Amino acid sequence: MGHASLLSPPVLEQFLIQARLTKAVVSLRLQGTPSRLLGDLRIHAFRVGSALDLSGLHARDLVPAAGTPVTLTILLGDEVLTLQSALLPAAGTDESGAALLRLDWPQEPARLHHRRDVRVAAPDQSPLKVKVKVEGRQLEALLVNLTETGVGLALEATLMVELHAMVDIDAELPDGSLLRCPAEVRHLTYIEGQTFPTRLGLVLRPGDTTDMAPIHRFIQTRRTDRSHSFRQN
Repeated sequence: MGHASLLSPPVLEQFLIQARLTKAVVSLRLQGTPSRLLGDLRIHAFRVGSALDLSGLHARDLVPAAGTPVTLTILLGDEVLTLQSALLPAAGTDESGAALLRLDWPQEPARLHHRRDVRVAAPDQSPLKVKVKVEGRQLEALLVNLTETGVGLALEATLMVELHAMVDIDAELPDGSLLRCPAEVRHLTYIEGQTFPTRLGLVLRPGDTTDMAPIHRFIQTRRTDRSHSFRQN
C-alpha cells in the first residue's frame, strides 16, 4: 500500500494554485449507489476556507445535487492529490457558458500520493481483458499495469518475440470505448507456476490517428478509485 502525506492548509493552497495555473487534470467521484465519475475537469477558482469551483462539465453531464459527497482527485506531475468534500449549490457558468461545480472547502486534510504508488491495475480492482496481436497471432491477455505511455500484460500462452518488435493492442474499456494502439515490446519474462506466466512489457506508440482519449479516461478513473481506497485503509 502506498504512503500518503497529509497536507497542511498552506501547502494545500499552494498545490491548488499550481494546479489551477497549469490546468491540471481533475476528476470528481460522486459517492452513492451507483457512484459516478466526472472527468476532464479543471480548477476554475477557489477561496480558502470557503469553496472550490471546477470547470469542464460537459453539456451532456447532469449537474449533481447539492450536498452530494464527493472525492476530488488532482493529477499534477508525479503527484496525485485526493480530498473529501461535498457539493454546494450551483456556482454559475464559466467563460464558455458551461456550468461550474462548487465544492465545500474540505474539513479533512488532503492526501498526497506519488503516481508510482497509485497503481492503475491493482490486485483489488477488476482486471481488464485485452487482445494483443503478435506476429500474426491474436492472443488473450490481462492488463496488469498501465500508464500514459506503457502497458504490462500477463498471458497464459507461451510467447517468443523479439525485443522492439511492434504489436497491436485491442481492448474494450469499462465505459464501452475502444482502445486500439500499436506498441513496442520492451521486455518479456516468464514466471514459473503462475496461471498467466508470460509477462509482456510494452511502450505505447500511438499514430497520428490513434485516439488516446479512452485510455486517459480509464487511467484517471482507476487512479481515482485507487486513491480513494488508500483513504479507506
